[in-house]
Parts: sequence; structure tokens; C-alpha cells
Amino acid sequence: MPTLLRSPATRIGAALVAIAMALVGFLPLFDGPGYESALAAGLLVPGAAAIATALDVAAHRPPPVEAFRRGIANGALLALVAFATTLAHGLRAGFCDALGGSAHFALGPGLGAALGGAWGAVAGELAAGIRRDESAPPRSPWPLWRRRLVAVLAALAAPLASAGVSAVRFYTSPIVFAYDPFVGFFSGTLYDTIVDASGLLTYRAGTLATLFAASVLAQHLVHDASGRVSFQPQGRPGLLLLGAASAALSAGTLVEGARLGHFQTSESIAAELGALSRGQRCEVVYPRGVREADVQRFVRECDAHIEAGERWLGAPAEVAGQPLRVRAYLFESAAQKGALMGASRTYIAKPWRREVYLQAAGYPHPTLGHEIMHVLAGAFARGPFKIAGRLGGWLPDPGLIEGIAVAGSPREGEDLSPRGWAKAMKDLGILPPLSRLFALGFLAENSSTAYTVSGAFVGHVRETYGPAAVRAWYGGKPLPEITGASWGDMERAWHADLDALSLPDAARAQAKARFDRPAVFERRCPHVVDACTQKAEQLRARGDHEGAIAEYRRVLALDQSPAARVAIAETRLASDAPGSRSEGVRELEGIAGDAAIPRHLRDRAAERLGDVALAAGDRERAATWYGEVAGRLVDEDRLRTLDVKIAAAHDDRARAAVVELLIGTRGAPDRLRAAELLGAWAAQAPGDGLPSYLLGRQYLNDGRFDEAADRLDRALAAHLPVQRVWIEAERLRLVAACGLDDVETARRMFAQYAAHDGAAGAGPAVSEERRDAALRLLERCDRTASRAASPAGAPEPPGGQK
Repeated sequence: MPTLLRSPATRIGAALVAIAMALVGFLPLFDGPGYESALAAGLLVPGAAAIATALDVAAHRPPPVEAFRRGIANGALLALVAFATTLAHGLRAGFCDALGGSAHFALGPGLGAALGGAWGAVAGELAAGIRRDESAPPRSPWPLWRRRLVAVLAALAAPLASAGVSAVRFYTSPIVFAYDPFVGFFSGTLYDTIVDASGLLTYRAGTLATLFAASVLAQHLVHDASGRVSFQPQGRPGLLLLGAASAALSAGTLVEGARLGHFQTSESIAAELGALSRGQRCEVVYPRGVREADVQRFVRECDAHIEAGERWLGAPAEVAGQPLRVRAYLFESAAQKGALMGASRTYIAKPWRREVYLQAAGYPHPTLGHEIMHVLAGAFARGPFKIAGRLGGWLPDPGLIEGIAVAGSPREGEDLSPRGWAKAMKDLGILPPLSRLFALGFLAENSSTAYTVSGAFVGHVRETYGPAAVRAWYGGKPLPEITGASWGDMERAWHADLDALSLPDAARAQAKARFDRPAVFERRCPHVVDACTQKAEQLRARGDHEGAIAEYRRVLALDQSPAARVAIAETRLASDAPGSRSEGVRELEGIAGDAAIPRHLRDRAAERLGDVALAAGDRERAATWYGEVAGRLVDEDRLRTLDVKIAAAHDDRARAAVVELLIGTRGAPDRLRAAELLGAWAAQAPGDGLPSYLLGRQYLNDGRFDEAADRLDRALAAHLPVQRVWIEAERLRLVAACGLDDVETARRMFAQYAAHDGAAGAGPAVSEERRDAALRLLERCDRTASRAASPAGAPEPPGGQK
């Protein structure tokens, strides 16, 4: 064979790798060493190394050990070319995390390229073994062409087969992540910016063992007189034993892959969680430690969401003529969910498996209805994935997939509907065109914008043309064919419908803060920025304020986001270091008065300044800051919190308890100290309902519905001076009643809650969106109560029979 650098196949491979990585590096997320650039290189470099090696080996047929060495050398060279190109882009655009990104590159495409080159030696040997047809003319080019074609196809066979295994696992199990011998690690989700590839170390230990075992084998292989590969002892039994041990280690990492976190199956996840409960249409796999009452409540809520979703769709969801059943995997935390199926901070549904994957998040669950809508809509979709899109879902339509889930599910805690938010975006000039959303351009938008606007338009289609039109659209029929109107006509009609809405300026200000943000592909260093932010929050919670500030400064250096400045100032307020609090106040005052900083961040700084004043007993200053912020909000939750703080500023007993509950005197809120103060306040002022309301809310957040109901009843029977608190107490009492299957109380509380319409200047009104969410909760509660007397049964181990 020619030397490595003189090989035409290697030169061409290196040039193609350099060009491809140079082009990819101009994308924001790929402009330096990191997860995305490693993923791109992993998809390209191992295959290129395999092809270059296979062509050389097929043409020259060196001894097996030389072929193996050439493969490793090719892999190393092409990986180095890819890495050097990525480094060049990092020098051009700036590095996010040079050390961590380089380590990820080495463990991903670096070792993957070496494995690809080693496989290329095998592919070349297979191609070289093809004998020339004796009937062919001498020096015929056909055998050479055929040998090269076989070499290329054989070289690609292993990387493609490996990708096929990952695809099969994705389709046949809950997991969305993949560990691949050639590519490295694929996280599987777009919106989880914190990538946890902790299993890559043990996975690559298996790769190194495989390469060492292959090296030992190659040293014992020769070509015999007939040209066939045969085994030839080298008189080195120790080396053979090491090779055998390495092969065993490689096999062990494969066999124990589920325990090592390299993959999971439905059975392994169910075994890890440990318990199963069945309802009318739902079965829930959940951790054994979850309280039985909470599980049964979740099962009934799941059943009710199916019925509500079918009503919205206007037809029952069926599979083979039978009512569709849903399996929900309920994980105890985002960390457990990420470890077992790969989406730690993203809720996931797989409609073709009729499964949803969520972590526990209280009652009512904020996203259960959304994920169930994905599964229900899948009953009307075509193709193997049961999703909307062209070619039977093979070319997905993410706007319709997510839009139907947003439009058809309840939205807890929202003050504007998707239609209202879309109107605000239109007024601001940031409403994306439908042609971008109902295509793969959806992924290039900020997720909040894309989900909300898609949901608004799907809701408009249902209101205008009926549920059958939505079902037909999801089933693959073009929307213009269904409606008889072009996309342009429908978009203009929708815009006219939005123009009929009237919104306060505060809604537009809040929409700008929420939606006028870059998409993940447009962000600078999102993985490092979000990981540093998460680490800073953890350090701050542990009291390491200096460490937290150092992480926030790193965020500020990478992202230039004023939000990091606010976080640094807030952390200084919590620090006991000399002068830290006064410095934090000065920084917040500078932020609050800086017109160049986005309005929502200035308001956040202003509220923190109000908190400082409230904790110090400066009532007037606190009320002034809070009142200034309140005038620019439509978020009833934040407005209510501000009202409580303003009320506390004028009552010493309230001030002490509210400061401990919402602000904290030791750097963070102290729930235990707050509960003690709230209890004392309630005992000293039995006619004041505010302390009972605040205690009831804490009990409800903790899932203690009996205690919550008792405290909320006391609050509603006493005097609640803050109107928004009174309204919220009625809503929370509705939630507690539904949690306890007390339908009569739930109906009564809903009637009282919905009556707050703001007529005749009677104070704050319940928004249409919040009233709709409460009504949907009542409907689910009413439908599940009749089943409460005959629950699904005791928990059972997954796979067990009732």
C-alpha cells in the first residue's frame, strides 16, 4: 500500500471531511468543539475512515495486521482533520467550552473514527476476496469497479447497521437517546440543552476493549497460500489471554448495557420503576415509593384527559375497533427520567406506542393533557409513527403535531389563550408566517413562539371548520383541500380574527419578554450557558454564593445576557460577605434604571429592590417598587404575589411571615420558619384569612389535600382583604376538592370562581383562559368522581395480572 499521506483514498476522504466540517461550522451551534460538532463529525468521519481504508485494503490486500493499522491510522487522521476544522471555527467565533467540547469530540467521533477505520480493514478484506471472472477479458476494468463498489458498500454496512439498531430501539422502546459505536452519543431531544453523556465513558471503555481485542486477533491472522485469511499462532499466549479478556469486557458492556445506562427497554424501565396501576383507559408505570392516593389520582386524571381529548377531537380514538389505551410512565424526577429514557427536561409522547413519559409535577399535572393529545391525535394519523406529515409521517409537520396538542389540552395558569398571545405577537411584528410553522421551519423558531402560534391556528381551524377538518388534516389530507381556501386566504382570515381582539399594553410587554427570544439554533453556547446556570443555582442553594457568582460571570461572558447580571445581583443579596448586599442593591438599581435592558428584566430588578425594602421594613419604598412593576403585568400569579407583598408592607405580623415565605432573610425562603410564623399569625388574628390561605397553598403544593381544604375553608370563611387572593383561594379550593373527589364542593367553588367577571368595576376578573382551565378541571373531576368508589385496584408489579 502507499503510505498514509500518499493514499488517494485517504487524501480524498480528508478533503471531504474538511469541507463538510467547514461548511457545518458556520451554523451557530456547530462553531467550535461541542456536542453538535461532535455529533456531525460522528455521522461523517467514521464512515469516511471506513471507506478510505476499505479501498486501500481491497486494492493492495496487505497482511491483516497492516490493514488493521492502516484503518486505525486513517481514523485518527480524519478525526484530527475534523477536529482541526472545528478548532478553526472556534477561533473564528469564540470557544464555548474548549476542554469539555474536545473531550466530547475525542470520546465521540475520535474513537468512532478509529473503530470505523478498523471496520474498513474488514470490509476491504471482504472486497479483495472477490475473484476475477475467468471468462472476462484480460485487464478488464469490471472486476476493479466491482471490488471498489463492494468495498464501499461493505465499509458503510456496519455504521448503517449500527444506526439501524438505534432506530429500532427508538421505535420499539421508550428511549430517545442513543449510544452508537461510531457516532458516540445522541441525546435525542432538541430542547434539552443540558446534555448528560455520563454513560459515554463506560461505553467507550467497551470500544477500547473491542479495538484491543481486534488488534490482538489481527496479529494472529495471515493470508495462506490460497489467499484466504487463516489463524496463525504467534507463541504469545499472554497476548491471546489479554485479547480474550478484552473481548469479554466488550461483550460485557453490550450485555449489561441497560445497567450501564447505554440503552433501556420497556421491561428494564418498568422494572426500575417497579409498580403499575390500571384505570379505565390508562395504565401508569410509576416508582414504588409514590403514595397510593397520588397514583390513583393520577390514573383517574389520565382517564379523564382521554375523554376530554376525544370530545375536543369530535370522535373516539380507537385501535382496531377498540378504545385506545394509553400507558403513562411517571418518573419521580427529571433526573430519573433523563437517565432511563433520555428526556430530562422535555415531556415526551410516542403516539405509535401509545405512551407518554412525564415526571411527577403535582395535581393537576401541567402537561399530562398535552401529551395525551399527541397519542389521541395519532389514532387519526397515517404511517408507522402515527404523526402528522407528508409521506405518511415520514416527513413530519411539527407545527400540526404540536399545534393540535396545544389547542386541545388545558393550559393551567395562563392569562391569555394562544389566540391572545398570537395577537400580541402580531402587534409586536414577531408573528411567524404559517408557511414556516407548518413545515420543518418550526424547529428554527423559539419553542414558546412555535408552540403557541401553531396552537392558535389549529384552534382557529377547529372553530372555523369543525373538529372533522382537524382530524382529516392530521390524517394527511391537505388543509386547502379540506377548507376550499388557499393557505394565503386562511392566513389573512386568521389575521383578521386576531385583529378583532383588544389587548392591554401590558400583554404586549409580557409577550415581548416571553416570545421575542432566539431559537435554540440561534443561541450562543446554549449547552454551556444552561449548564453553568444550573450549576450556579445549585451552588447558590448550598450557600456557595461566590461559586454561584463565578458561574453567572461565565454565563455573562458567553451569552452577554442581562439576565445573568440580575442573577449576580440577586446572589449578592443572599451573601453574608461584607458589603455584598449593598453592592447587590447598587447593581439592581443600575439595572432597573437602564433603558437598554429589556423591560421584563428591569421589572425583575425592581421587584427585588422592593423585596429588599420590605425585608428592611421600609414600607413605602417597597410598595412603590411593587406598584410600579404591577402596572406592567397581566400575569395574575405575579400580580397576586405583589398584592400580598404590598399588604404585608402595612402589617408587621404579615411582613415577617411573608418575607420568610417569599423572600427569605437568610438568602432564600425558609418554609419551616414561615410555617411557624403563619401559624402564629393565624392564631393571633383568627379573622384574617390571609395566613390560612398561604398555609393552604403550601399544603396543596405538597399534595396534602385534606389539610389544604381545611386551611382554605378557614381562609374563605374569614376576611381576605386582597381580592386576587380571594379569587385564587376559590380556585385552589376547587383543585383540593377535585383531588379529594368532592364534586359538590368543586362545583360550588367553580361557580364562585367563574362569577368574578369584573363587571361594574368589582375588582380583578378571572380571565377567559383561566376560567376555561378551571371548567376543564371540573369536567375531569366530575367524570372521575363516579369511579372513585371503585378504583382501578391495588398497585401491581409491571407485567403482573390483576
